[in-house]
Amino acid sequence: MSKREGDTCGCPVVLVDVVEIQVTDLSKSIGYSENDLKAAPDANLGLGCGNPTAFLKLNPGYTVLDLGSGAGFDCFLAVQKVGRSGKVIGVDMTQAMVEKA
Repeated sequence: MSKREGDTCGCPVVLVDVVEIQVTDLSKSIGYSENDLKAAPDANLGLGCGNPTAFLKLNPGYTVLDLGSGAGFDCFLAVQKVGRSGKVIGVDMTQAMVEKA
């Protein structure tokens, strides 16, 4: 095996075709509904790994903590369920995501 440019560990470099997936298609594939996607379109970056608000029984007055909240997509969905008497806290480690939210 010959070493290729950019191969720094001696491991083979594997090139694969990249498939472009629309953010909305990706979000639908992990369970978000059309209504979810319309609720906070600017916060849906397509980076999620699930749809926690669909599986949790959130009631008015609950407090929700979203660790790694990114731009806050799930937070915006959760606040619709917990209402004014509830609280939603989104925490992300990057300033860029905090500003986006």
